[in-house]
Parts: sequence; C-alpha cells; structure tokens
Amino acid sequence: MTVDEVIAEMERAWNAADGTAWAANFAEDADYIDALGRLQKGREVIGREHQKIFDTIYRGSTLKIRVTASKPLGDGIQLVHAATKLRVPAGPRAGEWEGVQTKIFRDGQIVAFHNTGKWDIAEFTQRDEELARLSPLDWGQDDARG
Repeated sequence: MTVDEVIAEMERAWNAADGTAWAANFAEDADYIDALGRLQKGREVIGREHQKIFDTIYRGSTLKIRVTASKPLGDGIQLVHAATKLRVPAGPRAGEWEGVQTKIFRDGQIVAFHNTGKWDIAEFTQRDEELARLSPLDWGQDDARG
C-alpha cells in the first residue's frame, strides 16, 4: 500500500474504533511510542492497546490525519510526518486535540511511529512569561535557569 492509502486506512480504522484494523497498518514487529511516551512493541500489542482507548477515553472520537512531509530514505524505507486532529465527544479527554507524528514506513507498512501531542507554549511553560517568550530551541541557552 502507498503512504496515502495507509493513512486513509488508519483514519477509517480509528473512526470505526477498530483496534485490529488500526494495527493492521503496522509491521508485525513495529515500535509505537504513544502520546504518553510509552513504547508498544508489535502489531498485536498496538491493536490491543488501541482497542482499550477506543472502548474507554476515546469512545466515539474522530481522527483526521494529514501528511505534512514525506522523504524516501532508500531500500523501500520512507520517513513521513503527519498532523492529526482528534475530536473526543465526552469523558476525561473531551475536546479537540492536535498532534504530530513521525512514521517510518518499510514496503507499505509502518515499522516505527512516534506520537506527540501539540501544546500551547504558555500552558507548557505553566504561564512562565519569560520562558514562553523564547523559542523552545532557545531554552537553556540564554536563560538564567539553563
């Protein structure tokens, strides 16, 4: 499958709350870093863990995925960056959430996936005005806290 086909299938699987279909896009031995920084190893674990969230905190949620960059690395390997928008209708995660992912594809399957939530800089810095004025790449360089 092409990257675009995989992305479309992932979106469909999420919106159908189907952990098995979600995981089918991953290689058998894939690594998945979730938004909490936990490593999920293998298609079976990825499917099982996603089914848990589809049945609980993300019940009824919808996901939109958009590829933002793609670069072939050779030998059937492709680096893909994507942006997501998640809408959760109720529960502890109710609201709209944005994320970014880095995916490594090999021969039409995901072999590595890193999921990161996007944060408002003021919220992330706990309303520290001085730190919030800096780009995160500048943190610690000229910062007295550094």
